[in-house]
Amino acid sequence: MIKTFIIHVSKGYEDRRQHIDTHLPQVGLTDYEYMLRGDIDDLSEEIRHEFFSNDLNLPQMSCLYKHYLVMKKVVDENIPLVLVLEDDALLVPDFVTKLNTYIEEVQGQQGFVVNIEEASNLVPFSVRKPNQNLYLCKTNKLTGGLLYDLEFAKRMVKYLESTVTNAPIDGLIGNERENLQYNIYWTHPPLVRQGSKTGLFASELSGRTAGLYATVRSWFKENYRTHVRSHLSNKQKALFQNIDKY
Repeated sequence: MIKTFIIHVSKGYEDRRQHIDTHLPQVGLTDYEYMLRGDIDDLSEEIRHEFFSNDLNLPQMSCLYKHYLVMKKVVDENIPLVLVLEDDALLVPDFVTKLNTYIEEVQGQQGFVVNIEEASNLVPFSVRKPNQNLYLCKTNKLTGGLLYDLEFAKRMVKYLESTVTNAPIDGLIGNERENLQYNIYWTHPPLVRQGSKTGLFASELSGRTAGLYATVRSWFKENYRTHVRSHLSNKQKALFQNIDKY
């Protein structure tokens, strides 16, 4: 089983931990580790000064720092391939089978991150090919579900430890693709949705609230973005064109 980490705030998000502990075993993931370090209370002045600019708010800093701590653990423990999920992840029923298929498509590569989340963005119809699940892309989505290798983790850790960051983790991964020379892949079909985007959970990062109204509003908004804009937007299509593969 692939090494799996869950990005989780240690206090005040017990409903999300209960969700993960119920949901993941249902889809075949039983061996996973929570990243509990890096809560807002853990962000000392020294850490904030070393890692972040004032452009980020505290929840963004905490989320990025938790992802960094996972990457650091991957490097320190020499973990060749890792799955990282955020604690509101909703996984497809045949998650493990599909994930193993996706892993086969990156066999032999080094320096890559595979975004397996939907995030209101699909690979456009015009880009898809038969029997292909991974598509090289110029940017990242959100970070509800990531698969990456040791080499990617090494490059990100080195960068984060030498630079003051002014972008949240999802944007940072997209922004530094050319600079750090790693490949970003989107998947079709995606394997993860975020419960904070469906209205299942409130989100401190985005300001979304939970409940029926939030769920209905989110359903219309996200379905338009996912199933209409993804396929009609020329800007979206251009993300998959003329890309240098590292």
